[in-house]
Amino acid sequence: MAQRILDPEYLTAFRDELQARLDFVTEKVEMLKSGNELGVEPGFGLLDSSQDARQRYKDAHEDTWDNLQKLRADLHGAIVTINESLGLHDETEAQNTEEVSAPEDDINS
Repeated sequence: MAQRILDPEYLTAFRDELQARLDFVTEKVEMLKSGNELGVEPGFGLLDSSQDARQRYKDAHEDTWDNLQKLRADLHGAIVTINESLGLHDETEAQNTEEVSAPEDDINS
């Protein structure tokens, strides 16, 4: 049977990478907010085709916004899960250390 091993250093590095990605996505979301760099609708003119272009732009902007919000939620969830795993790992390691030390204490008594 394969032994499962938790590498806290790897998990910490992975969590830090996810946090960097979350920060990047959050920065892009801020740019998409109304009035910011990417939150301003370009001028489409007065031609009949401009109404269609305006609607396609609006739909693409909303899809991008929704997808980035979902990505932010996923990254945040992964970070929380890793933090919980690391916390459980620390608790388990402390318990294992106690259990391993207990027989030694009995021998020395």
